[in-house]
Amino acid sequence: MRTFLMLAAALAAVPVTAAPATPDSTWFQQQTQALYDAVTAGDPKPWDADIAADCIYTSEDGLVQDKTELVKSISPLPKGFSGGIKLRDFQVRQAGGAVVTHYFSDEWEDVFGQHLKTVYVSTDTWAPRGDKWQIVATHTTVVPRDEDAVPVDPKAFAAVTGTYSFDPARQRLYEVFVRDGKLYGGSDAKKATQLIPLSPLVYFQAGSIHTMIFVMGQDGRVDEVREIHKYNELAYKRVADSR
Repeated sequence: MRTFLMLAAALAAVPVTAAPATPDSTWFQQQTQALYDAVTAGDPKPWDADIAADCIYTSEDGLVQDKTELVKSISPLPKGFSGGIKLRDFQVRQAGGAVVTHYFSDEWEDVFGQHLKTVYVSTDTWAPRGDKWQIVATHTTVVPRDEDAVPVDPKAFAAVTGTYSFDPARQRLYEVFVRDGKLYGGSDAKKATQLIPLSPLVYFQAGSIHTMIFVMGQDGRVDEVREIHKYNELAYKRVADSR
């Protein structure tokens, strides 16, 4: 009994560190914007401060990194590069003892005079670590958009128009045709969307994440189209010429 009381007294004497109070939504947004400002400035210090030691980071390319790798990747932009990142549509959700934030990032880059714009969407999870709040998990992906058209002579469209199918029974068809001087593709004329030219044989399907690559056979005639989708290829064989 005496031993138990002595142990209880010893435990009671150990100071208990209270969890830090949950900051308001403005704090999370300001901290996150400061992190992205540090990216363009090439300053890893804010990331070292706000990223938890056990954080898991997943990039828009599917790269998974721990804190050490992530912080090490923050470095000044190369000569000839400049840019910035602005957050918007910032949302905060309480999740038990953690906080989840969700937001879009508008990024602009200038690469030797070429202007690039990308929109990202991210989700971060913040949790108390010691006496402060830190990010324990973060995931980012790119918001798709239509590719910019490359000038192509409309006469090139004739080589790719026709009907294609990946289905041996030909129950699923992909029609490629010209409408008002532009190339379109789809299961039928009503559902078809524009094929944005990237070259005479390569097109981006508007409103999607699909790139369509038309392939010539040994006779120099287009006999196939490859749909590039999520790093996979789906081959459609030409089953009929344009009507």
